[in-house]
Amino acid sequence: MRITQVPFALTRRACSSALAQVPFSIRARNAVLLLPDSQITFLASLPRSGALRPQARPAHPTRHQAEPSFFLTRATTTTRSSPVPLLSSMAPDHSSLSNFTEIRVTHSDFELDVNLGKKIIEGYVQLDAIAEVDSPSHLLLDTRDLTIHRVELHSPLQSPQEQGGPIPLKFQMDEPHKVLGSALRLELPANLVGPLTRGSRLSLGVRFTTSPSSSAVQFLDPAQTAGGRQPYLFTQCQAIHARSLVPCQDSPGAKMSYSAVVRVPQPLTALMSAVPDEQPPAGGLPHLADVEPNYPTNLFSFYQKVPIAPYLLALAVGELSSATLGPRTRVWSEPSMVEAGAYEFADTNRFLEAGEAIAGEYVWGRYDLLLLPPSFPYGGMENPCLTFVTPTLLAGDRSLTNVVAHEIAHSWTGNLVTNATWEHFWLNEGFTMFLERKILGRLHGPAAFQFHASQGAAKLAAEVERLGADNPYTRLVPDLSGGVDPDDVFSSIPYEKGFYFLYYLQELVGGADVFDPFLAAYIAAHQHTTLTSAEFRKFFEDYFKEVPAAQTVDWDTWFFSPGMPPVTNTYDTSLAQQAYDLAMKWHTCDVMGIGSDGPAGASPADVAGWSSEQMVAFLDKLRQFRALQPMHKTMTKRLAELYGIYDSNNSEIRYSFFKLAIPAEDDQALSAAASMLRSQGRMKFLRPLYRALHRSKAGRQLAENTFADVGMSYHPIARKMVAADLGIKEQ
Repeated sequence: MRITQVPFALTRRACSSALAQVPFSIRARNAVLLLPDSQITFLASLPRSGALRPQARPAHPTRHQAEPSFFLTRATTTTRSSPVPLLSSMAPDHSSLSNFTEIRVTHSDFELDVNLGKKIIEGYVQLDAIAEVDSPSHLLLDTRDLTIHRVELHSPLQSPQEQGGPIPLKFQMDEPHKVLGSALRLELPANLVGPLTRGSRLSLGVRFTTSPSSSAVQFLDPAQTAGGRQPYLFTQCQAIHARSLVPCQDSPGAKMSYSAVVRVPQPLTALMSAVPDEQPPAGGLPHLADVEPNYPTNLFSFYQKVPIAPYLLALAVGELSSATLGPRTRVWSEPSMVEAGAYEFADTNRFLEAGEAIAGEYVWGRYDLLLLPPSFPYGGMENPCLTFVTPTLLAGDRSLTNVVAHEIAHSWTGNLVTNATWEHFWLNEGFTMFLERKILGRLHGPAAFQFHASQGAAKLAAEVERLGADNPYTRLVPDLSGGVDPDDVFSSIPYEKGFYFLYYLQELVGGADVFDPFLAAYIAAHQHTTLTSAEFRKFFEDYFKEVPAAQTVDWDTWFFSPGMPPVTNTYDTSLAQQAYDLAMKWHTCDVMGIGSDGPAGASPADVAGWSSEQMVAFLDKLRQFRALQPMHKTMTKRLAELYGIYDSNNSEIRYSFFKLAIPAEDDQALSAAASMLRSQGRMKFLRPLYRALHRSKAGRQLAENTFADVGMSYHPIARKMVAADLGIKEQ
């Protein structure tokens, strides 16, 4: 997932500019290696496929209960009734109240009834769990804003279920934490569950209801959708919002498989981060017999056989249709956007094949895209089997589909190999930036890899300057103890500082020819597991134990020191040089900011044939040059006119231009930026533009008025962050 901003409370200017540390020297090295077929052997068969076929709600026959099927490397398999192995140590998680290190949920079977009128989800989950220690007395689950109706024991899985049905269990909600929610404490009395020893398995059920204020769920009225005819729902569970959707062990370290049956109003369609079943089970929703919708409904069922962290749970409900992109890929959206989405994401299968060539087999079966309504707060979210993407990617020329390469890369780094806790988030995002750029380099050449790497270094320097070089949240491994909200720490630091570190390691050990096989081996060794930064260090040092340079890494400084990295990387900036040169011309023709007609001879030919990334590089470099003295508004108006800024459908170009033009008090840019804030809810754009407007003399009131008008249409996560940026206390 691409997340680029942190809260206002954490921001401050550094006393010295980190931008001066951005390297621009050229290093002639082929940073992209075309690998042979994957060395990774993974023996899972592809999940069930086929188009979704909604069924009218049946009566209440007994539902067949399926347990997870999971496959290990080296031809070792487990059965559907056996626990999913966790092949690395389970690190304690400061962001979870659950006790997954003592008793761990391995599979969740959900029954969900979506009530769009009341803006709630009625649910039941059957949890299959395994004891990780002897004699656990209780199971702790994360919850936030959930109503728990009952808890029951189905049976220890190693013995037949008692006659007469499930046995009620005592439960309590622990004292709520303002960030982490309330732990649901399920008592496990010995007279009911027997003596639990390490490896013992049991099955429990929880009946629950979500709140209309659930931070994981956004309900949209018909007017907020593209079609304007039907309501819509989508979820966003990263980082710790799954607990407001379902009771779970809401930690990246608590991976589980899952199955689900979802009931929605006709004629709507449900999608999840799983493979759809051809036919929903005949049993319907037997544990929700108390919920009787008074409108026609459809049933959909799903199965996710690959264990995932709870933050990857995802659900979307709306008027949806699809178009096929390839044998494993499909784009979903509201009907009015399907054609545009199919055109924009036509290269998805190429990205997928390139990822497999670098990182190994794609184990998730399908890779579908869901083009969401404009209020989706991120560029993309790597939900397995169903990546969520923002409609701001619809440029009409496929110029913004690199986000898809990023989300596809997450299929290996993040989803398959996962950070154990949010302190180690760079293991997800730094590796994914690295793999994304490897994919782009494989498709477009080594210079493309180097171009994106150099732009990432510039973004890293700008972020460090914005936050402050001594800000503890510029550390690669921050401290989240004490109940820190991971959302409050997210920035581009784990993405770009993580990439920067991996590129440093690559060059240290001998370049891509040496490091690319290491990358494949790392993924093969850690697939289906979670790990910490210390475990990554150990694997690196063991793999490169015969390479003297690998023993010189200053791990503590890289992991725990704030600010810019301790070593300066060098990249080939040849693709960026034209953009930098043009930025210098615009800068020097009006250094004092008193106004000018632009550089002599400036014309649309200056940028003819440029990629959108080069145009963004030009605008960002010019903004860097003007950090101390904003441009005059006559200059920004002239630039926009010459280069067709307002004619562009590319949201990244317009966003970069607005960041340059708002400090110039360009009235046309102020108005256009406010229009952009009203038309979409992507946090990458919302937060910097609101901050820029709020700092502007002419834009401050405009920012506050715009947020007052449309803030409630934003996703709850985005609304919270923007309110903090503007110093507005949410009601």
